[in-house]
Amino acid sequence: MIRNFFLADDDPDDTDLFEEALKKIDKHIVLDTATNGKELIEKLHTGNTTPEIIFLDVNMPELDGWESLKTLKQHAGLRSIPVVMYSTSAAVLDGNKAIKAGAVCYFEKPPSFVKLKDFLEKITHTSKERLVDTLKSIEASKSHNIVVA
Repeated sequence: MIRNFFLADDDPDDTDLFEEALKKIDKHIVLDTATNGKELIEKLHTGNTTPEIIFLDVNMPELDGWESLKTLKQHAGLRSIPVVMYSTSAAVLDGNKAIKAGAVCYFEKPPSFVKLKDFLEKITHTSKERLVDTLKSIEASKSHNIVVA
C-alpha cells in the first residue's frame, strides 16, 4: 500500500483537491507538497520527507516539472522514487516525453474530483513494486488519460 505522497503543483486549488481526495481514501495517507520544483528538491534534500511516489505538475514557476524530473533522476538518493508527471496538457502530447525522461507515468489532470479520487485510490491500493503493473492496468482500461512506461 502506498501511503506517502508528494505533490509539486503551483495551483492551490489543484493541491487542495488532491489532498481532499487522499483524505477521503484514507486519513492516514501522508501528503507533502511544494509549489514548484525548486521547493520540492529542497524539501527532499532535507531528508524530512520520504515519499513513495511523487506527482509533478509540468508547468510550475522557478523549476518546472521537466527540469525537476531531470534533477530527481540525476540524484542517486532520489532516482528510485517513482514520478508521475501531472498536467492539464493532453496525455498524448507529453506522455512519451515523460516516459523517456524517467517518469513511470504521465497523468492528465482529470475533469472531476471523482475521477481524481478513483485514480489515487487505485494507486494507494497497490505496492510500490506493483505500481507500474497497476498503472498499465489503468491505462488499458482507458478510465483515465495516462501514458505508462
